[in-house]
Formats: sequence, structure tokens, C-alpha cells
Amino acid sequence: MSLSISCDVAIAGGGPGGATLAALLAKCGMSVAVFDRDEFPRDKLCGEFLSYDALPVLDLIGLGPALDEVGATRIRTCRLIGPTFNYSFELPREARGISRLRLDEMLLRRAAALGASVHEGWTVDTVTRTAAGFALHVRDGSREAHHVTAKLVVGAWGRWGRIDRQLERPFTRDTARRHFGFKRHYRVLPEGQVPADHTIDLYSFARGYLGVNAVEGDTVNICGLVHASRLDGHRGGWETFVDNLSGEGEHFARLFGAHEPAQEHFLSSEPVIFAARSPVVSGILMVGDAAGLIDPLAGNGMAMAIQSALVAATLVVRRPELDADAIASEYETAYRDLFLDRIRWSRRVAWILSRPWLVDRAARILRAPSIGSLLLARTRATDAQVAELVGSFERARDR
Repeated sequence: MSLSISCDVAIAGGGPGGATLAALLAKCGMSVAVFDRDEFPRDKLCGEFLSYDALPVLDLIGLGPALDEVGATRIRTCRLIGPTFNYSFELPREARGISRLRLDEMLLRRAAALGASVHEGWTVDTVTRTAAGFALHVRDGSREAHHVTAKLVVGAWGRWGRIDRQLERPFTRDTARRHFGFKRHYRVLPEGQVPADHTIDLYSFARGYLGVNAVEGDTVNICGLVHASRLDGHRGGWETFVDNLSGEGEHFARLFGAHEPAQEHFLSSEPVIFAARSPVVSGILMVGDAAGLIDPLAGNGMAMAIQSALVAATLVVRRPELDADAIASEYETAYRDLFLDRIRWSRRVAWILSRPWLVDRAARILRAPSIGSLLLARTRATDAQVAELVGSFERARDR
């Protein structure tokens, strides 16, 4: 039976950005509906590294202790591994390793517990601006169509969604900056060793790189990103690609020789396009990857999604009349101020990491731990920024 649903805020996408936003707004008593085409738990392509600057936001919605309860690993060190070099630096605070299977479900269930209306297996087909706000055409898992009206709409559908084409976002036509991601969960073989000292390891190869870190349940996530040009003429799937990597250096042979797959297949993605994108389109606020892509090597993608949700929530709560244009204008400015430098720096570092010879040369010259500290400072929020984000939300909520 077709339904008519009305809410203050409709969120298309229930990943870290969308679910966090839903939880924050529901906590403030707002009417929120979340729609996601998948049913949870579900897997997602991701490095599954939750940066330390996201954790205070999870505390706001009461999920901090849950990370320990599900066994999220504690990550204290970043290590860069190449054919002839090894460079390590300490993180200023502990980060966490947690699978998207686990984290996304935790966030969405928390949003529902706080009062958000969660619709799993529901696909948003179209979003239309109206005089009263927005109208959404949505289909449920049985393909029954439903009509949704909302005063404000938030896009949280990730790197690429069907609405992006409807909105004619320029990045969907970009072919020069296309990359492809792949990931698989592994188990450590008896003769192998988990990433030492709770590390996240980065492995450089030509036109790409791998990130390796342990997540909950004695599982290791190996996730890679490769430029589309590296795949020209490639025969076979990701298994073949990984087998070929093992022939590019003893460090890769050691890595894959110490692990066995814990999943039957690799998970891969639509093209990952590092072209500029706007955090607001046609009055729709974008959070997470829908707003902007930080290179995965920075390890700040999930944190940016969660923080962008906090920025959006604060501005929405400040304007209970939900003036979509005013909120959109404020959000666009706030988003650019907080995130654009991180995105630019991540691409510079990725350019270096995907050229092993350059990384080798830099690692021989630049051994100071302060280099790692500089990269962290440029690609994530400072303590002061996080404190201000949290404080601004709490002040808006308590008014």
C-alpha cells in the first residue's frame, strides 16, 4: 500500500553521515526519516579506520562505550611500508578499527532508538523542490512507490548516487580522475602476524596504494585504491590484481602470504572520482562523501562524514523554522571552512604515495616524526575545532 510520509528532515542514505545526523536531530526532538536502499547489516567498501577526531561526536549520541563492547581495535601508530623503506609515526590519540558491517548498523540502530524513522531497503528515486520544501519519490523493497514530503533534504548516499545524475552534478561526467577501490577481510595465518602494535599500515605501489588495519573479531581489512589507468589491459578480477602485486615486492608477498581471505570475494566500488563537488545542490545539504571526497589514505573519510553531520545538525537545530535556503547557505560556508583544506592536502599526499620511487626517496631524507604529525594536522580536525563543533551543537540543542 502506497504511503504518504511527512517529516521535518528526510535523509537519503543511512551510512555514517546520514545515521549520525538522524541520531543528532532525533535527540533534539525533530521529526527525521532515513531511507537507505540496503538492509542492515551490510558491507561497504571502506578502509574501516575511524579517526580519533570522530570519537567525541559518537560520544554525543551515546555510542562511545559501544566501540569497546563490539571489540573495535585500538590504533596508535601509522606505518608506511615500501620495498626498501619503513617509516612510522604515532597518532596523537587512539583511533579505532571497526568494520562498516558493525559501525553502520550501530549508528542506524542508535538513530532509531532516539526516535528517527528508519526505512531500510527503500530507494529514493527523485527529489523535487516545492513551495513548501521538498517532495521525494521513494520505493520500498517490494518496489511499492511512496510519497515523502520534508522541509529539508540531506543527501548522504556516498560517493555516487542516482540523484547525483538527476542533479547533473559535474563530477559524474569526469573521466580523468577516476579510481577504483577494492577490499577484502582476511584472517591472520598461524605463522603470520597482525599489524604490529595496533598500527594502520600503508603500502605504496605504482598508481595506487593499500591500507591495512585490524578490525573487530580478529579480522584484518585490506583495502586498496588504484587509478583507472593501472587497470587498462588488466585481465582477471581483483584476485589476479592482488596476485600481481605480490610480484612487485617482497613486502607485498609477506603481507598476503601471512593472511587468508575471510570473505569469499573482494568488494569493489563504482568509480571513485576526486573531482570537486559542492556541499549544497539545489537546496539539498550533502554530508559525507556526497559532499566531498578526502583521499582514503588520509584515514579521515568516516570522521568527515560524522563531523559534517554534526555541522549540519547544529545549523538545523539553530533554525527550528527550517528555512532551507538559509541553512544551506550557512552549511556551505561552514563545510568549506572545515573540510576543503583537508581534501586538497590528501590529494597531494596520495600523489606521492602512488609513486613508490618518490616515497622511497622522501622516506630516506625525511625521517623526522614531525612529518607524520604535519600530515595528520593537515588532514583532520584539531582538538579546538572538535571542541567547538561539539560545543556549538550543545548550545543550539539547549537553547
